[in-house]
Amino acid sequence: MSMNASEADVNGVTESIMRLVSRQVWVVTSGSTTGRGGLLATWVNQASIDRENPLMLIGIAPNHHTSEIIDHSGRFALHLLCKTQITTAFNFANGSGRDRDKFASMSLMDGHGERPILQECHSWLKCDVTSRLLTGDRTYYWGQVTDAGQNSSEPPLLDSEFISGCDPTQLKVLRADRFADVELQRPLNEAFHADLPDWLRP
Repeated sequence: MSMNASEADVNGVTESIMRLVSRQVWVVTSGSTTGRGGLLATWVNQASIDRENPLMLIGIAPNHHTSEIIDHSGRFALHLLCKTQITTAFNFANGSGRDRDKFASMSLMDGHGERPILQECHSWLKCDVTSRLLTGDRTYYWGQVTDAGQNSSEPPLLDSEFISGCDPTQLKVLRADRFADVELQRPLNEAFHADLPDWLRP
């Protein structure tokens, strides 16, 4: 029997609904003279339907190492993964690049300077940041696509497939990382919405 939000826990129902939405997982990478970083993201979208002006929009937390590098370099790369690349996905989802080099076991393409492009991936997009917006617990970056490559025409890895492919130990790590991120990011979100700029107020 269907229940509306007044008859059930809103947060629990929302979580249940969102689990029905399976999105692609993206590896976001960036590099500069200060270092390189990468993370796993699902909030990646096409921001323009103009084929002559390909534009991507990503949203990542400002506390992440990769976000700091994007801010410094003004560029990032996006990678879709093949369905067999569970290990690669976990590598970039696990922990912070401040603590370990996530690229240590990765083969990178030549000719892209300090911007890391994974050699083994489904496809990739190289982007230059055109604008950014900090909204408390998320920084949104608009990126102009300057180069791209596709290695497969098969459907890419989805987040539900990634989770299903992780073992119990990996799932425990992912849950712990998520909990730590939420605890850190919630105050940032609350502070931002408590003092919204006028142009963002409804």
